[in-house]
Amino acid sequence: MRITDLRPTFLITCLALLATGCSPCAFSEEDEDADGLSCEIEIELGTDPALSDSDQDGYLDGDEVTEGSDPTDAASLIYTGGWPYNSNKDSIDFPGWDSTAEEGAQLPHFEAVDQYGDIVDMYDFSGHDRPVILDMGTIWCAPCKGMAAYLSDGDTAHVEEYAWWESEYEGLYDAVRDGDIFWVTVLFSTGGSGPADQSHSEQWHEDYPNPQIPVLADEGLDLYNWIDVSAYPVLNLLDADFDLEIYQNSGPYSVLRELPDIL
Repeated sequence: MRITDLRPTFLITCLALLATGCSPCAFSEEDEDADGLSCEIEIELGTDPALSDSDQDGYLDGDEVTEGSDPTDAASLIYTGGWPYNSNKDSIDFPGWDSTAEEGAQLPHFEAVDQYGDIVDMYDFSGHDRPVILDMGTIWCAPCKGMAAYLSDGDTAHVEEYAWWESEYEGLYDAVRDGDIFWVTVLFSTGGSGPADQSHSEQWHEDYPNPQIPVLADEGLDLYNWIDVSAYPVLNLLDADFDLEIYQNSGPYSVLRELPDIL
């Protein structure tokens, strides 16, 4: 093929690459930036063949193409909240809900609506080489709200009245804010007011805003029943493979006591 046979826009792109000193890869099947797209596809899409995240929105170009968001538009995200994404999650052997929650067990495949109305796959938080704290509570629980308020503004006054809080845990706010820990809040309701839903997640986020924390609604009580929640807020610690490093069905004590070693 001669260069004059190329489509005009495609030709302009190629010439632009040459003019800027970039290595043209219009016909290459190589994935030079390891984003899941070949150079040829990147040129056609208008993404940067030398940059894995062309729009700098936190998602790899190939992952955005897979999930239907625009890799050239920073406002077009896989998750509105910017939650992490694991492109290898489908290779995980998901346990069923009939498995037993215990230390070392893997969390079943849980999907739920978040505060923005997106259906979030919890397994997108796996595989990122950092711990995940699973926080579960009801939409009316005062201690749950205290924890949420602390994580929203970092003021320990919200939690100091509770017997489970110690001053040595103060680094938790910074760790969540800086992304050293993934904190996922899951709301449920077992009362006569009906199940927790997206409106509850939205209201919770409005009352206790934290851009790092997804607030999911356990509408079917799947996770609630699997954890066998008996007192709340209840915290569980998951490793990067989504195995329960610390299992607890009653209160936050066990995970909080490990925080000095986690932080």
